[in-house]
Amino acid sequence: MSDFIPQDLIDRIRDSSDIVDVISEYLPLKKRGKNWVGLCPFHVDKKPSFSVSQDKQLFYCFGCGQGGNVFTFLMLHEKVGFFEALDILAKKAGIGLPKTKMDKERLDEIDKIYYANQLACQYFNFCLKDESLGNRAREYLDKRKVSVESIKLFSIGYAPSAWEGLLNYAKRKGLGSKTLEGAGLVIKSEKKKGYYDRFRDRLIFPIFNLSGKIIGFGGRDLSGKEEPKYLNSPETSIYQKSKLLYGLNFSKEIIRSEKKAVVVEGYMDLISLYQAGLKNVVASSGTSFTSSQANLLSRFCEEAYLFFDSDSAGMSAALRSVNYLFDAGLDLWIVTLPGGGDPDSYVKKFGAKKVLEKLKGAKNLIDFKKELLGRDFSELSLKEQEKVLSDFAEIARNIKDETRRGLFIKKTSEALGTAEKLLTGKMGVIKKVKDTEKGSSEIKGQELLEQNFLKILLERNELIEQAEEKLRSYDFVSPEHKKVFFTITEIQREKGSVPPVALIDYFEDSNCKKLISEIAMRDLGSADLKIQFEDYLKRFLHLQKEKKVKDLKGKIKKAKSENDLEEVQKLIFELQELIRR
Repeated sequence: MSDFIPQDLIDRIRDSSDIVDVISEYLPLKKRGKNWVGLCPFHVDKKPSFSVSQDKQLFYCFGCGQGGNVFTFLMLHEKVGFFEALDILAKKAGIGLPKTKMDKERLDEIDKIYYANQLACQYFNFCLKDESLGNRAREYLDKRKVSVESIKLFSIGYAPSAWEGLLNYAKRKGLGSKTLEGAGLVIKSEKKKGYYDRFRDRLIFPIFNLSGKIIGFGGRDLSGKEEPKYLNSPETSIYQKSKLLYGLNFSKEIIRSEKKAVVVEGYMDLISLYQAGLKNVVASSGTSFTSSQANLLSRFCEEAYLFFDSDSAGMSAALRSVNYLFDAGLDLWIVTLPGGGDPDSYVKKFGAKKVLEKLKGAKNLIDFKKELLGRDFSELSLKEQEKVLSDFAEIARNIKDETRRGLFIKKTSEALGTAEKLLTGKMGVIKKVKDTEKGSSEIKGQELLEQNFLKILLERNELIEQAEEKLRSYDFVSPEHKKVFFTITEIQREKGSVPPVALIDYFEDSNCKKLISEIAMRDLGSADLKIQFEDYLKRFLHLQKEKKVKDLKGKIKKAKSENDLEEVQKLIFELQELIRR
């Protein structure tokens, strides 16, 4: 809950924002019974496990456990804070949002970073078009056969060699050095006071988020002297390299429709393929995949074609990407090019038709890795065989889905001509991992009791006072349950009612937000809630009694060890009275 904006205004904005309407702007929902369902945008979801309750104004995913109200959804989906989500919904609802000085400064800082990137892009575009400044960059683009249309679409620019070119340009536009530094566009000088441009004498590729906003830049050196050859913006409040894929804002719809994506390494690879008409393409920006990137891509497709440079570095990058992509549930195919080529040069030399042929002839991961061996598995030395099994076992261990993992082990064993038990034996910890995952997904007895009890309190607010008379927050074993119970009783005393959709905004803890959404969407069956409440209350009191009995027995044992007979008799009397009651 905000400390700076009145709660009644937050409530008004939330109540004016129908959660089904808002979420439908981001993903398709279908009516199913009382609720709306769709594929969850926060994890790999093959069957609709994402449920939205129009009645309760909450969402919950029965697959990954994410849940919350309309604010929570925007915060998770758009990667923004509470105030940004509030601002978005206030504008949609036509409600004016007063901002405190502290809040306004925080929002302004983010807005300024977006503005700084937009301003920098304008500057780089201007320098590329300038007759003298951008001559070498234009010659380079012409040599690489980048069309005028592609330059415009991808907003390609040029950063001249001047140390303070962008800095001075931004100052004339009223933008300060601190904001430019926050955007990663300038660097503070260690030798003298002041700042200097991060990108100098580089071809500039703006990096966009899914909404098409510029959040960073990549720069390709044109001098032949600077290292590294490619330089990216540092991470900022709006740019986290490990969570995005270059070009996905342009290609996401066609990837979604074709259910497959071609994954390349660099900016030029992507631009050349896109320019040739192969538009279901994304770039990893020269790094192996992270789990966030793999999960992001899996939201849009089912198959990924790794189309990396055929040199050893490119193949290594492709293979390092395998685990996360497999774990995200994607089917993987690997394309090899002759003679150390790359996608950029290949499509320019042979055209899109040949690239499509290469994609059709792509090898699955098992066949590709088998081919890399150079000879039959049975011909390898024992040490080499062990290494190969370890390699495949490591991939298998990262496949969380049990069926998928089993199929992978079966196909790998068949391809290598070896027994499945050799591979599973090498994995070693699969059973342990499986048991851990199973154990973490099962709610223990008392935790389930606590969650169902809280569900009843949210449904029947008039029972909260009675619950507070009998119980205290320390009667709950889960820290999140304690927090929720304490907050429910507080709100009930102050306001008399506790709707779950409003309760969520009292917590910054994401676990509590998920918990409230999950229990609010839970179905406790047709039995009368008042009867269920009384039953759960009795079980709580029974647990209280068991704890006290255990505590007293511990004290009796201690008193006996200290030969304190008077204390022993006193404690035994207390224990007998407790059991009698």
